[in-house]
Amino acid sequence: MKVSEDIKKISLKGEFRICPECGYESGFHNSFLKNEAGNYQNILICPQCGARYDVGWEVPV
Repeated sequence: MKVSEDIKKISLKGEFRICPECGYESGFHNSFLKNEAGNYQNILICPQCGARYDVGWEVPV
């Protein structure tokens, strides 16, 4: 599995556990990407195809 360089923005509407890219149905891994404001974006990564998604969650540290 190669992790995608692209991060797709997703707007949540109910449960988000199925990967729109490959159809994997068992949820996502999390990673944290530091943004320009010094906070961390919570990026979801599909464990099957490596697609990355930004659902708008931000964590101040």
